[in-house]
Amino acid sequence: MKILRVASDLYPSVVGGYGIHVHEMSRMQAALGHDVTVLTANPDDLPDEEYIDGYRVLRFNHSIKMVGNTISPTLFFRLMEMRHDYDIIHAHSHLFFPTNVCALVKKYGSSPLVITNHGIMSASAPHWLNVGYMNTLGRWTLNAADRVICYTPLERDRLVSEFGVHSDGIAVIPNGVNTDVFSPDQARRDDEFRRLLWVGRYVKGKGVEFLIHAAAELVREHPNLRITLVGEGPEEMEIRQLASELRLDSHMEYLPFMSYDEMPVQYQRAEMLVLPSLHEGVPRTMLEAMACGRPVVISEFDHLRHLVDGSGVMFPKGDVSALARAIRGLLAAPEEAEALGRHARETIMVQNSWRNTVRSTLDLYHELTPA
Repeated sequence: MKILRVASDLYPSVVGGYGIHVHEMSRMQAALGHDVTVLTANPDDLPDEEYIDGYRVLRFNHSIKMVGNTISPTLFFRLMEMRHDYDIIHAHSHLFFPTNVCALVKKYGSSPLVITNHGIMSASAPHWLNVGYMNTLGRWTLNAADRVICYTPLERDRLVSEFGVHSDGIAVIPNGVNTDVFSPDQARRDDEFRRLLWVGRYVKGKGVEFLIHAAAELVREHPNLRITLVGEGPEEMEIRQLASELRLDSHMEYLPFMSYDEMPVQYQRAEMLVLPSLHEGVPRTMLEAMACGRPVVISEFDHLRHLVDGSGVMFPKGDVSALARAIRGLLAAPEEAEALGRHARETIMVQNSWRNTVRSTLDLYHELTPA
């Protein structure tokens, strides 16, 4: 099968859950014998065409970057030329301009279009903009697709009930993680410090400031507490300044985004992953931490409750005191935390195997392209 994948970001030029998902899906589909091409942005003057891990990468130059979004005025014409050259066009995230363009091209006639929803709302945009977008261009983009992939039934139901996306075009395929790469290793556990881990982009919607305020409470009880932040983004200096103002400098560790193969160690040496986000789809970082046998402390999201129950603790969004209590409880009960981590690993093995995700996605393609 000839597959065209369209994505704003691609690992390793852009590190993050979205870009890694696109890379891993393409790599594994190519390994299974499919002809995979990824059309993506060119952020660093990389070659216009090259092969990575068995699949072809075509890059387009962009002239505008808005709210983390890559906008290329010429992309429409390029996709119009390519729209019948592939069996399937698979675009990633309705929140990105390239996917909007795929939807527009579909209106002119193209190969079947699949769109994966990587989260209904953007963490980089204010709530009013998210809602306005979803009630207009976002809904139109998703309804243009032959199939929309959601990670959970609750996300599917929300798209239908709140935003008017056609229910008969939505398929639920859980997001997956490579459980061979992300696996428990107790030998890497940090025995010197009680280490909390956060991974993400430094933007308001990721809520890292709530973790910093909670840590200011917790260090009085746990002077050996360390907070490892892995990521990059426009709000990083504000977060560093906040930590300094709260006299947390000696408790902080700041690391940049790192390669896929380096990340398991960060989960393995921490006691838990903390995600105090205001918006999330099914965060890859959560799945990776759980696959490594680590409990998660995460904001309340109904669509994630089936994953987190028995594998971590949820708390009300933006509630610093509740976040501190959740972390405190796990720090005070290491045996309970270990049991949650074991359950987390078992949950991922059953529900979120990457092989199952890829196989189900290919099955969906075949439904749209009958022989």
